[in-house]
Amino acid sequence: MPQPELDILILGGGCAGLSLATRLSGAWPRVGVVEPRSNYVEDRTWCHWYTDPHPFDTCIRKRWNQWQVSHNDNMVTRGSMALPYVAISSAEFYKTALRHCEDGNNIRLWLDTTATATAGQAGSWTVDTTRGRLTARILIDARPPRTPPHYGQFFRGVEIRTDRACFDPSSVGLMEFRPPHADGIDFVYVLPFATDHALVEVTRFGPEKPSSNLLDTWLDAECQAHVDGAIKTVLRQETGALPMEAGYGVAKGPAHGYARIGLGGGAARPSTGYAFQRIQRMSDRLAGQIIGTNDTPWLDTRLDGAVTRVIDRLFLRVIRSAPEYGPELFFALFTNARSERLERFLSGSVTTGDRMSVITSLPPVLFLRAALGLS
Repeated sequence: MPQPELDILILGGGCAGLSLATRLSGAWPRVGVVEPRSNYVEDRTWCHWYTDPHPFDTCIRKRWNQWQVSHNDNMVTRGSMALPYVAISSAEFYKTALRHCEDGNNIRLWLDTTATATAGQAGSWTVDTTRGRLTARILIDARPPRTPPHYGQFFRGVEIRTDRACFDPSSVGLMEFRPPHADGIDFVYVLPFATDHALVEVTRFGPEKPSSNLLDTWLDAECQAHVDGAIKTVLRQETGALPMEAGYGVAKGPAHGYARIGLGGGAARPSTGYAFQRIQRMSDRLAGQIIGTNDTPWLDTRLDGAVTRVIDRLFLRVIRSAPEYGPELFFALFTNARSERLERFLSGSVTTGDRMSVITSLPPVLFLRAALGLS
């Protein structure tokens, strides 16, 4: 039997695929990456609380040590010098990842190429693409799931500049809750890069993707409210959807020579939608299992244990069954949880102290009802 032409084939060159490829740059494997897009543009802003270093630290465009959540006429402000909230520029991310891949001399990226069929088993995978057939020893699927989630985070935003000062660049407007447009939880998210420069984004947690017309109308109204009559220039737009569904896209456990990563591998935390840091942890873990062995390894990308999955399912059950209480629940979290414990929990912490701080910050009646109905 002929030897595969590649050691590793990664299907999808987005955040997850390129994050893994960056870790494999310069290592022994012959790596191929198949990506449908023909070029990379600034299409995303990834944000997270900075807890651990990663290869894309240089792509951080802004750090904030303060963030706010508002509901009705009430506002809570939190902050941390040790745990800043950071924004990653997707343009810089792509540039950095592609430079790592090029410098490694062991990675080949096929743009404008789509995988059409896969077959085989560990040690001998065959993938048909729009450019021909590829064979590999290890197959990593970084493509997003084909089926939409039953519950998700849907957003649309614009990066704008104004002709006068309109924003406070020292603090992130993390969640500015609005009366819901439908059976969901609606809020505005404002990342102020400067007094005259910000990303304004409208977001819905809900069972259905809002129409483009609704998102556009809502976003335009929020921009007008935030600039208060100033002349604005739209620099770019971004839109997307993140799964918020327990069990959606979760890695199914160790597999021989195959793994799903990214959103399809459970990278987005179901209860929050945060994914960037989890993708980095997933990539570190997977690269560690691959590098240093000439065998076809058993690959395990799971990030969450049983307790974390139960907590996520419980929280999701509450906000799905009683979305009208959603703003109050989030406001209670950011008001009552001890400093930095909530932020560490949202970033993936599994320590008992962080979990208990979050659990005890929430109204017990709603969660007791959800727990009794939890399957």
